[in-house]
Amino acid sequence: EVRVTFYLKKDAVEAFDIRFDGREAERFAGFLKKRYGAPRSELRDKIESKDKKGRELYKVLWEGKGERAVLNSQQGDRRATLSVARGNFDEEIYRVR
Repeated sequence: EVRVTFYLKKDAVEAFDIRFDGREAERFAGFLKKRYGAPRSELRDKIESKDKKGRELYKVLWEGKGERAVLNSQQGDRRATLSVARGNFDEEIYRVR
C-alpha cells in the first residue's frame, strides 16, 4: 500500500511525497539507485531512547539541477517517506506569510 500527496502551485507540480511500508525502504532505495544513480549521501544513524532499545534512522539523499529527493525511514516504524521537490519548496511551504 502506497500513499502519494502532490503539492501544486499555479497548475504545476512543485513537490510530492510517497509514503510506504518502512520494511520496504532498503528495497525501494535500491530501485531508486538503479534508476537515478548513486545518491549524494546515505546515512544510518542509531538514536537512543528512554527505553534503551534505540532505533536506527535510514536517510538517502539525491540532489541535482534544482531538484531534491530524500528517503527517510525509521526502524520499527510502519511508514517510510520519499519526498521529492523542486527549487526551495521546503522553505516556501513553511514560510510564514
